[in-house]
Amino acid sequence: MSPVQRPNRLFLLIAAILLIAPLYGQQTLRVGVALFPPSVVEAEDGRLEGFDIELWQAIAQNAGLQYSFELLPLSDLLTAVEEDRVDLALSGISVTSAREERMDFSHPYMTAGIRILTKADDSPKLLRYAQSAWGSGAGRALAFLVGFILICAHVFYIAERGSKSVSRSYLPGIFESAWFVVATMTTVGYGDLTPHRWLGRFVAFVVMITGIGLFGILVADLSTAMTLEQLQARISVPSDLAERTVVTVRGSTSVEVARSYGASVREEDSIESAIAVLDGGDVDAVVFDSPPLLHYLQMHPDDSAVLVNGQLTAENYAIAVPTASPLLETVNRSLLTLEETGQRDRLYTKWFGVNP
Repeated sequence: MSPVQRPNRLFLLIAAILLIAPLYGQQTLRVGVALFPPSVVEAEDGRLEGFDIELWQAIAQNAGLQYSFELLPLSDLLTAVEEDRVDLALSGISVTSAREERMDFSHPYMTAGIRILTKADDSPKLLRYAQSAWGSGAGRALAFLVGFILICAHVFYIAERGSKSVSRSYLPGIFESAWFVVATMTTVGYGDLTPHRWLGRFVAFVVMITGIGLFGILVADLSTAMTLEQLQARISVPSDLAERTVVTVRGSTSVEVARSYGASVREEDSIESAIAVLDGGDVDAVVFDSPPLLHYLQMHPDDSAVLVNGQLTAENYAIAVPTASPLLETVNRSLLTLEETGQRDRLYTKWFGVNP
């Protein structure tokens, strides 16, 4: 071989390596996702879409990464990261100290909370009116009013018994006295009974000043209860979870949260199956992250399910990667870029309908 040929062949070898190396160096990342509407939704044609899907697509475009999605059960998502079956995972994954010991997480890209979805109370309407009235204070006002009438009736009977207005006998004298008190509270004047003694007139004065006010409060509370009456959930505050049976998604942080409130927990593989269990009447509520629950109500406006006011916990969602993954720094840089440019906020508004 001539001295001229050797450099030419060496040059060709180096050039071939430089051309082929990028093909081997450009790894196709395995991105694990799970159905978690509206963060991850499967369209009718099988495509995956949603907030988390578009967020990752923006991250990958920013960092120049190639990837393919792998749809997994939500309960298997973190295990797949630990066992290196995927290179990273996202789908409303909450960051906890226990999970941080098993893997690494990116900067949080969203904050949400765990909430309660339950069925509206289908008890008879009259019973719901009574419950609503008692809860609004009308029931207690009624009890106080009855007590007030009984006390004033007895005092009036003692003051006026034997007069033209009230019989000397306890019966029917006490009924005549009670009639006088109620008539004085609800009409102008004394009605068909008139006090003839000073003590009786003093009782009438107290009834006029105090009783009419009590009667007005009762009427106002009852009117409010009947006007604002609506289907009330059997579970209305988080403390109502105690000794109730609830359902959530297996492997989610909602399991321990529900148990911390004293609930008996049933676990399902997906939020869809959990809601189906609630529809079947086998449990009292679904306890899970708010985005899928809000999405369900948005997609099923005629459903009798309702969200209980308040959230059980606030949680940060982040992208999970294996411990010491070299991808973490790349992902974090891209996330910061998306936040600074406002692209993440625009995606949030698109999929959740509100500003973050």
